[in-house]
Amino acid sequence: MQDKTIVQSADVAVAKHLFERIERMGQYELPGLKTWAQALGEFGGDLVMSAPRPSGGINIFLGDFIGRGLPAAVAALPVAEVFYGMTEKGFGLSDIIEEINKKLLFILPEGLFCAACLVELEQEGQMLAIWNGGLPDLLVIDQDSNLKHRIPSAHIPLGVNETEKADLDTAFVEVEAGDKVFCCTDGIINSLDQNSEAFGQQKIEQLLDKEAELSRLSGAVAKHIMNTTQVDDMTILELDIGAIQNYDAKLVDERSQIGFPPANWQVDFNFSAQVLRQLDLVPMVVNMLMQIQAPHEHKQRIYTVLAEMCSNALEHGVLELESSMKESANGFAEYYALRAERLAELENAYINISLKHEPYEQGGKLIICVEDSGEGFDYQQHASHLTDNREQLCGRGETLLRQLCSEYSFSGKGNISNAVYIWTA
Repeated sequence: MQDKTIVQSADVAVAKHLFERIERMGQYELPGLKTWAQALGEFGGDLVMSAPRPSGGINIFLGDFIGRGLPAAVAALPVAEVFYGMTEKGFGLSDIIEEINKKLLFILPEGLFCAACLVELEQEGQMLAIWNGGLPDLLVIDQDSNLKHRIPSAHIPLGVNETEKADLDTAFVEVEAGDKVFCCTDGIINSLDQNSEAFGQQKIEQLLDKEAELSRLSGAVAKHIMNTTQVDDMTILELDIGAIQNYDAKLVDERSQIGFPPANWQVDFNFSAQVLRQLDLVPMVVNMLMQIQAPHEHKQRIYTVLAEMCSNALEHGVLELESSMKESANGFAEYYALRAERLAELENAYINISLKHEPYEQGGKLIICVEDSGEGFDYQQHASHLTDNREQLCGRGETLLRQLCSEYSFSGKGNISNAVYIWTA
């Protein structure tokens, strides 16, 4: 008995250490994000993580591991490393989901897995991408407490099977200031009262219909389980869209502050169709760039510039997709489904990226050139229509590039974009 107690104490100490490490990874407090959690034991199996994206917007992860204590902590640590690391580097939601699933398949024994919901709010704060694998319905409630969107689970939990392309599909919904997003683990809906009646999804919606507040919902859950034995970890998450829309993250990593004086250098990348089908170009290029030159505080802006230029080259130049498709949430979903389909079939295409740097005043000048194999377009005529598109959801990219860069232009047959980004230390 004494040996068993010693082992249990050691397990608790290890679990505590691992969860403390995970907590230290989450260095950002996002406004408008609230959580209520009640673990079954000292360390539960529910995990909430959030982080800003380098191009703007945020990622959120809510997970419910089968098991708690040490098994949950052992699985949660690599999940946290993947989530925070890939979010900081700018990888998309699908890439993050796929990598987390790989980690869990490698680590967890058969029968253990993680039900999860991942949410990405894009930089304008008007579109949510949601992946729900095994958790209760995610709800979007408007400012009048009306149910605006419901995203049920459409995927199996993480760590069960290898992912196929369809397993990475996300749902898109439009949001605006005044909306709130609610998500919970199944410990909430399965919690029992003294009559063994479950709290249920319907009661959640009834409560939010009267007042969309986390405190009201958590209070009702606490009352529901009063004088009963708790049977599972319970977590509720609330995201206030209006509060997060005004959030300006300063993505500063002290490990990356040391650099050398501005210097002359140039690097060129030539990506074939085979590479384009498999690789997300921007995170790789930006993180390589950060290792060479430019203060880390410029990473978010440089990421945004490269992301816009590369996505334009790939999606509009190579894949010939129309931005107008993205004017609604349904259009967003159709756009990215068509993007995935055309990308999977891509042959005989390329994107070339040239980065040239030179010292400039108290910092440096980064000259970016992105060329694609597409047919191009009449960019002179396009420039005359740019002003009309500035307020559309799908038309902000080029306007943003002109704001961030000292110079931005097209050349060739419209298949080459050129930008100059000036930075100061």
